[in-house]
Amino acid sequence: MSEPLADVIIPSHGRTQLLREAMESVLQQSFTALQLYIVDDASPEPLQPKIDLDDQRITWLRLEKPAGPGGARNAGVALGQSPFVAFLDSDDLWDLSKLAKQMTQLQNDPSLQWVHCNEQWQRNGKPVLQRAEHRKQGGDFLGRAFSRCLIANSAVVFRREFYEKHGGFNAHFPVCSDFELWLRMLADSPIGFLDEALVIKRAGDWLQVSSTPETDRYRVLALHRFYRQQRRQVTFQAHAPELLKEAIYKCEILIKGARKYAKPKRERQYQAWLTLFNTLRTRLIR
Repeated sequence: MSEPLADVIIPSHGRTQLLREAMESVLQQSFTALQLYIVDDASPEPLQPKIDLDDQRITWLRLEKPAGPGGARNAGVALGQSPFVAFLDSDDLWDLSKLAKQMTQLQNDPSLQWVHCNEQWQRNGKPVLQRAEHRKQGGDFLGRAFSRCLIANSAVVFRREFYEKHGGFNAHFPVCSDFELWLRMLADSPIGFLDEALVIKRAGDWLQVSSTPETDRYRVLALHRFYRQQRRQVTFQAHAPELLKEAIYKCEILIKGARKYAKPKRERQYQAWLTLFNTLRTRLIR
């Protein structure tokens, strides 16, 4: 086997059959100089004995305690040494040319630190149309990225040094660790883009992290963390009003939800967050 140029990380908690299909879509790539790391994020029963794929490019890691999606991805990256890193969610699939096309893009432009591609969405095997607000793009789109996650884990490839420079995912975020990391990376470097649906993003009757009701809560926390990190950077000043406007909007939604479901403690917390962001916004206007 040639020296691997790319480490592919798939974290999984259960989902044996979906995981097997995801692994096959990696092992069948036209780009073969890869190492595949499967991180079993403390599944109730070990996943490895249930999957009969025999390929010397596969390495398994079982975590004894759940690390969450971000922590599991970090653990997988730490196992490898290849100069490029890619992720695939255990319920998604890659087009067989996906990695080859993105590696060519990165190798042809040494200044490019990371790339992503478009996706085809499916629910229960049937295509799902994406709304305009989910439209993917390349370059510097930090302002758009404040509202929602516009880069899919399964669609991205990094230079390892760029990933390590930013410390990887924040494992303290049980959800939205990708949203939080993408903000930091976009503030540092534009992202390359292939407008081809080289990833099949699948949904069905299984639990997905993206469907958790905590999503907006952790996006607000990510926005606040990012604001504190960037507020003194000259390049961030033009984006600060956009960030605060989005954080205020999300806080108002959280307050309505807490009120609707009679969660007064949460409502008080979100009111405090709203007051903070309004105060910061007022200071910008002065």
